[in-house]
Amino acid sequence: MASGQWPVKTKVCLGLLPGPLAYEELFPKVELGVERKQSLSNRKPKTENRKPSTQKSEKGLNWLLLRGLGIVLGSLFFYAGLQKHYHAYEFAEAVLAYRLGPIWLAGVAAAVLPWVELTAGGLLIAGFKRRSSLLLLSLLIASFLVVMGVTMARGLKIDCGCGLFFQAQVGPLAILQDAVLLAWAGGLYWWELRAGAVASSQ
Repeated sequence: MASGQWPVKTKVCLGLLPGPLAYEELFPKVELGVERKQSLSNRKPKTENRKPSTQKSEKGLNWLLLRGLGIVLGSLFFYAGLQKHYHAYEFAEAVLAYRLGPIWLAGVAAAVLPWVELTAGGLLIAGFKRRSSLLLLSLLIASFLVVMGVTMARGLKIDCGCGLFFQAQVGPLAILQDAVLLAWAGGLYWWELRAGAVASSQ
């Protein structure tokens, strides 16, 4: 057999082929197609396509916290509406004591406000129209704060008739109570707006 017909391994062993050339003979290069190269270059690690489970659990905890705070706030106002409804005479007297308008207007307020609290509180508990209910309660509490501020400036010592219990007297404690409720309702309303914006953007 002529030396040119010997196998490549034999040539390498006899030193007939230099090192680099022998390597190329033993391990020829494999050219990949263009489409194969592009698919490999565009392939992303599997870890990038996976959403961390911590984000899902965090969203679940945020939703539970939001619902829990809404249910508690709704329960408080539902109870307050029941108190005003079943003690309509005392509540009407508390509204008249503010002396901020005619008698008929005080009667309308005494008849309507309990149902506003009952409706908004019940919707919050049930989980329907949460954003609208929180906005309504926030406006209602803000109006209570304004009325109590005017009453304190006038020097009147009367029952509050607002918030959770109408037996409380108008003063710093009643204002603090309503301020906490306003921050509570306003914070939940802002949280609902933010959650809705995030959900619509995804």
